[in-house]
Amino acid sequence: MGSYERGILGSFSGKVGSVVGSHWRGIDYMRSLPRKGNRSFSQAQQEQQLKFALAVNFMKPISSLVNLGFKNQAKQRLTGYNVAVQYTIKKAITGVFPDFVIDYPKVQISEGPVPPSTNAAAESTAAATLHVTWVNNALTETNAMGDDQVILLVYNEAKSRYLYTVGDTIRETAEQEMTLPTDFTGDTVHVYISFVRRDGSKLANSTYVSAVVIL
Repeated sequence: MGSYERGILGSFSGKVGSVVGSHWRGIDYMRSLPRKGNRSFSQAQQEQQLKFALAVNFMKPISSLVNLGFKNQAKQRLTGYNVAVQYTIKKAITGVFPDFVIDYPKVQISEGPVPPSTNAAAESTAAATLHVTWVNNALTETNAMGDDQVILLVYNEAKSRYLYTVGDTIRETAEQEMTLPTDFTGDTVHVYISFVRRDGSKLANSTYVSAVVIL
């Protein structure tokens, strides 16, 4: 008998109908029951299930952002979010089963032909603020436009919280300051930057800037 909580979108554990709910490292996920017999899942299948759960747990809160970021890779029923999850499973998860973790420097939030950032850096120089800089490579690369809009993502690992902006500034300004929640003070955040054309048609491959301790 399974236990069921918080309605159809909530978590559950045990067997409910034809699915089994599980909870792993703070992540709720479910799988179908085998159709016949009592076949157990191989370790390879369990590894894939855990990687999928981890990737979904990380990407779901920023699904709107990665739907934009991977829009050029989306096709038919495969959304940008689906592409982001697949990429994360293949490229941005590390560790040995069952102790998988997100490899933050390898996470991508966008992909495309627009030139990425050059020499991006981030630091916290005042309380609850983040200052991000980059080189305006529109001066040296023909396909980099000065009015490309900047995408910034900040992820607070300790609190599992995300902040992002799209278009608050443009490539040629070469810097952006973000005001963060005051309870981010003392926490380490992971910072990502990318660019999108002003008309939203094309994007750049995102860049992992660095991990920063917030003052």
